[in-house]
Amino acid sequence: MKRTKKTKSILRRLLLGSCGVLMLLLTFFLINYIGKLSDTKAYANAGSVDTALEAWQEMKVTEAPNPPTMTPTPLPVPKAEFSKEYEHLGETEEVFAYDSGVAYGLRYPIYEDAICSSAVKKAAEELLAAELLELSGASDKDCKLVIDYEDGTAGELVSVLFRIEKRVGNAARTEKKQWIFNKKKGELVDAETLFADPAYAYIAEQASAAAAEGAGTLPGDRETFSSFLLTADGAEFYYEADGKEQSVTVPYAALHTYMSVTVNGNVTADGIRKLDPEKPMIALTFDDGPHYINTPRLLKALEKNGARATFFILGDRSFFTEANKETLRQLAASGNEVASHTYSHKDLASLSQEDMIAEITKAAANIYALTGEYPTFVRPPYGSYNDTVKQYANAPLVTWNVDSEDWKSRDADTIVAHVLEEARDGRIVLMHDIHTFSVEAAERLIPELMERGYQIVTLRELFYYKGVELENGKVYHGAY
Repeated sequence: MKRTKKTKSILRRLLLGSCGVLMLLLTFFLINYIGKLSDTKAYANAGSVDTALEAWQEMKVTEAPNPPTMTPTPLPVPKAEFSKEYEHLGETEEVFAYDSGVAYGLRYPIYEDAICSSAVKKAAEELLAAELLELSGASDKDCKLVIDYEDGTAGELVSVLFRIEKRVGNAARTEKKQWIFNKKKGELVDAETLFADPAYAYIAEQASAAAAEGAGTLPGDRETFSSFLLTADGAEFYYEADGKEQSVTVPYAALHTYMSVTVNGNVTADGIRKLDPEKPMIALTFDDGPHYINTPRLLKALEKNGARATFFILGDRSFFTEANKETLRQLAASGNEVASHTYSHKDLASLSQEDMIAEITKAAANIYALTGEYPTFVRPPYGSYNDTVKQYANAPLVTWNVDSEDWKSRDADTIVAHVLEEARDGRIVLMHDIHTFSVEAAERLIPELMERGYQIVTLRELFYYKGVELENGKVYHGAY
């Protein structure tokens, strides 16, 4: 009984202690809560707990951090895009930008030749600057400019055709601009004057022949074929027909006559010496070579007297022996002129069209393989030709108006006397360097003709100083 009472007393004490602790805790939290309210102006003015609570809620809203500022998503920047149509020989450099309302892209080539690469970069940047300047006047409209390119090589010449596409608002147009670099000379080539005027008539003939039946004849002028690209296969000329771009590729053998710079990088004008146009000129020409003994002997005689001549080479003979090959290379390097006497000395007028073309093209190919240049002229064997020969010669046809008849007399004295008797200003003399007696005659003729006031020149020099314009397929017997 006593233990029960004692237990109840202990429980009562614990309960009272717990209540006391709870009251203390409640008092602590209430004081802390009221303290926070007293820190606010709203609580200071509050007349009741309710108004204090309302003020507390207002304070929480006021002091809440501002929501993060939303940055507007920028509109996509217009971007130029390059075509996948154009092929490039090597590495490229690409530039994209958007400036003053113009989205532009520039792509240009990078070449191993540092000088060439630097030159084309400069040309591309100058072209871009010029085009952007033109578009700056239309900055109130959306503009897009793309400058891409195609490129090709022909021997020592590097060719780049820039293709320019520009759009102003809804109006679009395209342009082309060619750029040519001569690696051999380390200099730019004037694309506007690379081909002489007569070349365009021939180009038009080729383009018209390749066009669909009934397409009509294209005008043979620079404006029609103002854009071109030099490739390994020939010069590709672009033109408009039937409302679309078309092209025709013309082999260099057919254009060689008209080129101011050859595919080997030689400037045609450099091969023409400074001569006195008032003094008489005569051209000595030698057929049927090269001859590994006679031709070098003749070259020495020409060099000794400051004279030059034209050699009409047989394509097959040039490859007969290594000695003949080396003789032809020596001839080309001497400054004398290399021309074609066909491949195997057949009468062209008597051949089928296919065989006749083969005689001309095979000779040209052999000469190019050994010298790096196509023959300047073609001399048909026996002086025999017809309209078909003229059409497919791909060079001016040259005969003669003084036949030395060395093949007939076979005597040096007779040859010398005959040529001196027939010599006149502007005449072309026929001889043969495969004959020893002909070379002996030439060794005597060269100083004697010069003593008589003649300048002994190449055919190219003769026609240049006499003002004769050369055309493929035309026959020349002399300068007059």
